[in-house]
Amino acid sequence: MRNQFVHVEDRGAATLLETLHRPELAKLVEAYFDVAGYNLVHRETEGWAGILPDPERTSLPRLRIDETIALLVMRRLWEEALQLGEIYTNGTVRTTLNEAYAAYQGLVAGSRRAALAPNEFRDVLRMLERKAIVRLGEFDADAQDMDLDIRALVTSVAGDDFIASLEQILSRPVAPTPDADDQAVVVGEA
Repeated sequence: MRNQFVHVEDRGAATLLETLHRPELAKLVEAYFDVAGYNLVHRETEGWAGILPDPERTSLPRLRIDETIALLVMRRLWEEALQLGEIYTNGTVRTTLNEAYAAYQGLVAGSRRAALAPNEFRDVLRMLERKAIVRLGEFDADAQDMDLDIRALVTSVAGDDFIASLEQILSRPVAPTPDADDQAVVVGEA
């Protein structure tokens, strides 16, 4: 539950994913998470498995606005690569941290809220990496950049239900708050 997702490319994940191939063990694991209010999702073709909260039975996790925007940027970059046919094994998209940060800046440009600094953006992506949604490569000192793999599971975490819940939240009238940095967004599937 701590990591939420496992991906075939991550160290130690192969054993966990192999467990889900065994029907008797998969049912046990599924029942365990069901009791906790989560749905077990296994996408063998994309090389991942994970748990998503059942919104009817458990409270939904919260993400800070910056985390939500970064997650949406990852979804957008993944879909753009899909349209261009630039998808690799297990539905992974390869880009760089600098390209992702430029996309993030383009999204928040013109907003009243200051954009994250590059290091803060990387820290948000590290949080997504702990959940196996993305994977950051080693830092290349010459290029001052690092590879960034966006995994296909981003479409499940930031899927259509996630977008719909954001649209519902954004359509509500909101009273101004004194400290916008502390705002959180309820997410349907993160």
